[in-house]
Amino acid sequence: MGQPAYDIHYSGTAYAQTVRRPAPQPERRVNLRVEQGGKAAISPLRAMMQHGVQILALGILAGLSVALLFSEARIVELSGDIRQAKAELVSAQSQNDYYNTTLNVQSSISNVEDVAGRLGLMKIDDSQITYIRLDDQSVLTRRESAVEKWTDTLEAGVSSLLRTINPPSSVAQ
Repeated sequence: MGQPAYDIHYSGTAYAQTVRRPAPQPERRVNLRVEQGGKAAISPLRAMMQHGVQILALGILAGLSVALLFSEARIVELSGDIRQAKAELVSAQSQNDYYNTTLNVQSSISNVEDVAGRLGLMKIDDSQITYIRLDDQSVLTRRESAVEKWTDTLEAGVSSLLRTINPPSSVAQ
């Protein structure tokens, strides 16, 4: 006959209470309609073009992946070189600090005075200083360029050589 709408023993308690159960609902059915569909057929040329584009895209992705791997490898290699150069820099700076400290100790005024005293040197006295004044013709000029210095040296060497080969007539007598 079916399920009763009311059940006296539904709650399971000692007191009989009547509880109404919900009525079962009929299943809803959605109206479905079947139509012809799916992918439209494409021409073989178009299918070949699509496959070519897909292969080209995969080739580009593979090339980018390889380029990325090579760049990462180069970055790792260069970072190792940077670390090595930094270590060399720290070592060179430490050596430079050592040399500067040694130079400062050796050239300190107290150390220079001690060494001068051991060598028998004395401090200069004001009576030992002599100032001289030169006239305008006695002024030495300094050559500006390295080429002029080189040519002056060459000229002095050639004149010395010529004097050696052909001594002046006053010296020969």
